[in-house]
Amino acid sequence: MLFLIYWELNEETDALARLKAAEKLTAAELFPPQDVEVLRFDTTPDLWGVTLVEAGDVTSVSNVINSWRIACPGIFKSTKISPARPVQEAMESAAEMIKKLKQP
Repeated sequence: MLFLIYWELNEETDALARLKAAEKLTAAELFPPQDVEVLRFDTTPDLWGVTLVEAGDVTSVSNVINSWRIACPGIFKSTKISPARPVQEAMESAAEMIKKLKQP
């Protein structure tokens, strides 16, 4: 299942602490997680970004964010995790519901 993770980094957490957290997680083989396929891991100059992952369950996806929180407390200002799907699939699903609701 596809999940979209939106995150904002806490500006008060310095870059060195974030880099050390990344090194710790990589060394412990917690990121990238073994049971999650990271499809995209993108950031912006304003310290927010998105991670697009394929995972079988919510626990595995939650662990993506939780591992960073444990390795670097206070790293995030906010996060959002949600199942996702391509827009085309969502449009097709909505069109099918509309079609069914318009039937007499």
